Amino acid sequence: MSIRILYLLGLGHSGTTLLGRLLGAHSRVVATGGTKNIPLFVSGRKTCSCGATSPQECTFWSRVEGSLNERGRALADIQSGYDNQRRMDHGALGDYFRSVLEASGADVIVDTSRRRTYFTQLEQIPDVELVPVHLFKDPRAQFSSDKRKGGSLAATAWTYGMRSRRVRGMRPKGKEVLHVAYEDLCRDPEAQLSRIMQAAGLEFEQAQVTAFGENENHILGGNRQRRDKSSVIRLDETWRTRLTPTEARLMLLLNGRSHRRNLALARSSG
Repeated sequence: MSIRILYLLGLGHSGTTLLGRLLGAHSRVVATGGTKNIPLFVSGRKTCSCGATSPQECTFWSRVEGSLNERGRALADIQSGYDNQRRMDHGALGDYFRSVLEASGADVIVDTSRRRTYFTQLEQIPDVELVPVHLFKDPRAQFSSDKRKGGSLAATAWTYGMRSRRVRGMRPKGKEVLHVAYEDLCRDPEAQLSRIMQAAGLEFEQAQVTAFGENENHILGGNRQRRDKSSVIRLDETWRTRLTPTEARLMLLLNGRSHRRNLALARSSG
């Protein structure tokens, strides 16, 4: 069985939870959050979006566990966190993804682990087909989200520029990176989702925009939006009031060029 994964690259608070839900509302797609969160879920440090605090409490993750057991594996074997990248068992990860596809009946998995280094590890799984999608925000909006969590402007500016450069420099073994601006996604979700679904070999479905909040999901990690029952997409522009004029100017000064390069790639491909 081939394994097709829509892998979302980006920073924390860049909109990957929203995009994961929109993609997961497709009838042939399952969104599970970040695979990096499996060890945390098994140990009780992360919860499923259904409220379950362990695989045994969740109907979906129980099915995944059962499918893994038939392969001689268990969710506890999936040591896929960021701190375990040098000790990853790629065979076990392959069995995990096959079990997710089997338990869900889907053709494509959405992984919101976000890190480029983790993506390179998944490339080593036999029979995997990765579709990398880079979601990015206006740098002012990115800092606004980080500031709300206590982040510093210097840290956001450095991370934004560094991570953007590294993603732009990626040369995946399969499909090229598809760049998507968060603001474009919110303003015209159908157009942006159509681009992504085409890259994944599927057709866009209207329910991805009109009824994604009603879709049952079992997402590990992400923000509170993973449990939101609303299907309204709201563009977050709180940076306009949260940032001082000086902070807004500094973010554009430090990251405006990187953002423009991201935008050029996003809009040249769609």
